[in-house]
Amino acid sequence: MKTSSLKKNILAGLAFGSLLVGQPLHADTTVFFAGGNASQSILYDRVTNILTGGISKVVVSPTNSTVRTYIGTIASQPGLGTVTIHFSLLGAVGGFQDVANQSTELTATTNSLVPTIAVSSTSPEAVGINPAPFTQVKSLVVPFVFIKNTSLSPNLLNVTNLTQRQAAYLEGASGTLPSAFFGGSSASDIVYLVARNTAAAVRTEIDANIYFSGTISSYTTNALGQPISDPNGGLANGTAVVNHLKVIPNAIGTVAAQDFPATTAGFATIAYEGVPFSITNVETGSYPIWGYERWAYLKTGQTGAPSANQLNVITNLLSSVTNVTFQTSSILFSNKFARLSLMQVDRSADGGPINSIIY
Repeated sequence: MKTSSLKKNILAGLAFGSLLVGQPLHADTTVFFAGGNASQSILYDRVTNILTGGISKVVVSPTNSTVRTYIGTIASQPGLGTVTIHFSLLGAVGGFQDVANQSTELTATTNSLVPTIAVSSTSPEAVGINPAPFTQVKSLVVPFVFIKNTSLSPNLLNVTNLTQRQAAYLEGASGTLPSAFFGGSSASDIVYLVARNTAAAVRTEIDANIYFSGTISSYTTNALGQPISDPNGGLANGTAVVNHLKVIPNAIGTVAAQDFPATTAGFATIAYEGVPFSITNVETGSYPIWGYERWAYLKTGQTGAPSANQLNVITNLLSSVTNVTFQTSSILFSNKFARLSLMQVDRSADGGPINSIIY
């Protein structure tokens, strides 16, 4: 089934709820977002934008900042009561699984709840999850990049481009190849990959775009700060990748564009197949490493499908995320994400062929 329009589904759901109830519901409303963290900065910002009646409480997990809760009200919709929005953005794969299987996750307020909706820059089918139970909507386009830190790794100064084969070799054989293999200055050094783990859409989308399906060779550090093979096969978030590139010489990392530290001296993105990363190059289709961010929830009639009030909160947040003024002017969006309305291309599968959009 084709991806549905969230707004149409919400309007239909609200109309159906009105027929059943006959009047707005006056009860507190809780919505729980699970999934990936590629657009976390936008989600957190837009939550504060929609809670126009005031925010009474924000709770951030002391162990993981991607687990957080916002409590407040929406002034124009008093029937929603107190609105609680939980986030547990620990990984796209887990988000899809927990929504589909109705499994609980721990919130920042230490409640174990079943997520209402999954947010992810990969599709369910790309990670082996049946898409049929989900209503899906696209909110934006998330680019992904290979990055380096030449302040720590001068041998990588001339590593300015990766071909598909070089990228695949980097993922499968890092720790054995010299920088010269990638265009660097030495044939006797070693290049290390610092990647995301298999729970991350960053990992899924980059692998799909470079056609890599083998066992990844990713590195982390030991207690002495030395590079060692990562027993987890990758890191949990983009910030960790960036921090590792500040201590591991000759390292190349993979992150969502949101996590690229553009203002940090020495850090640079690496072109792919001769095309440098830029939002314009994503929009025209010349830079191919990107995925659609999807919001996915269970279809009406299934156990765990959002209520009318929950759908109301979801559409408020979606409208705030896709607001043209926000996407045009916010530093949280500019040079980090692409607007759906400006895409000149599309694709029907993660990492699949890119086709021109005919208007």
